[in-house]
Amino acid sequence: MNDRSLPLALAAAACITLTTPPAHAAAVQPARCLDGVTETKGFSAVDDGEIRWTDNTAYDDARKFAISAWQYRGSKIKIVADSAITSNDLEFKDANLGTRETDPLGRYERHGSIGATDYIIFNKQKLRGVSKERLRYVALHELGHALGLCHKADTVISLMWKNAPSPGFEITWIPDIDKANYKKMWG
Repeated sequence: MNDRSLPLALAAAACITLTTPPAHAAAVQPARCLDGVTETKGFSAVDDGEIRWTDNTAYDDARKFAISAWQYRGSKIKIVADSAITSNDLEFKDANLGTRETDPLGRYERHGSIGATDYIIFNKQKLRGVSKERLRYVALHELGHALGLCHKADTVISLMWKNAPSPGFEITWIPDIDKANYKKMWG
């Protein structure tokens, strides 16, 4: 190593040191729900530690992406395809939910009775021609509801904001806040 490369090596080492979080860093705390709502297992599509799903949607990439993302290391709830010998908990489907400003991009519908199927519904009218990231965001958000998560304030980085972010600013990962809320509920 020559004299010119030593300062660069030290600077690189300093950057690595500064960007590595300290071992004693505090864990991210769960965020509160909006509008006095409480996150509960009873509002989820989870049955016996899993969600069995079926698919009747044109947005397969978004569905696959969301299921894979919510199966991150440490997640407890298994999200698996329904089979001939299991009971369907959740169906992904498409519908026309309107084009007004107040109409949703997607919706989670909880039906709640024993043997009933819950739904994640993609709004075909508002999702026509949107980016892959936008579709994935909608699927991640609605699957978060199926896992029992509620809406969060837009003052924290969360998939679960009440209003979708502007196009181009979608969250397409599971933020630490959402993992903290998931862990609080499911362990």
